[in-house]
Amino acid sequence: MAFRYHPDKNPSEDAHVRFIQITEAYEILTGQRKITSDSKIKPRNPEEVFAEKVVLAKERYKRQQEEEMRKDAVYFRMIATGWKWKWFKVGAYYSMVLSLFLTIDYFATGNTETLTPPKESFAYWKQMISVKGETFVVANPDYWDNEYYGQIRGNRSYLFNDLKSISVILNPPDLTIRKHSDKMIKYDGFDGYRLYTTMSINSMYGVFPVVHLFLLVPLALVIFKRPILRFSIWRLVSIYILFPLAIFLTFSNDRIFHLLGMM
Repeated sequence: MAFRYHPDKNPSEDAHVRFIQITEAYEILTGQRKITSDSKIKPRNPEEVFAEKVVLAKERYKRQQEEEMRKDAVYFRMIATGWKWKWFKVGAYYSMVLSLFLTIDYFATGNTETLTPPKESFAYWKQMISVKGETFVVANPDYWDNEYYGQIRGNRSYLFNDLKSISVILNPPDLTIRKHSDKMIKYDGFDGYRLYTTMSINSMYGVFPVVHLFLLVPLALVIFKRPILRFSIWRLVSIYILFPLAIFLTFSNDRIFHLLGMM
């Protein structure tokens, strides 16, 4: 409010008065000065009193700004230096590597498998299929019009072995052909059929690239370290939200064990 009504910033007629009131009230409320009685002071010209109060208010406002800047500088040194900052940089680099791996997995496909989800896992009115804890939206009407809901192909991610997507057959196979025939063998491998591939909507791959970019925020703070409010806010967001999220994503679905070749 003092900045809003500062005489050098606000051209309105009552800005001086409001500025004086605000700065005096701030000092009284924060205990920097006490309310004194003017009964024993010799009366002076109102213009002189007003001019003096303006000068004092400006000096008071300048001191307040300098004190706030000093406190901000102390706080910035505390959070952006020392062992706490070293650990923050470790977390930032780790989040960056995890974001990179998850991005690679979004584009690169590893192993595939044939899945036969139970009939109750199909939500026909929502065009959804649920399998192995993941939900997939099959938005292609050709799949639902052929009334064939047989085997589907599960596509695993390359690094973490997540079930990131499924492929469904749009032109149904001839089920009268015996299994040992060449055509049925091709069907088992999903060769020779039109396939529709869709990502899981309740996994990391369904929200790409939102979470992947957020995991890069700590690295951006390390690179563009500035003594500003946004830096402090995003630092807290990184510590209490993004770093725990990175740890959760590392161990959920046994990702770290698949990456290390232990599963």
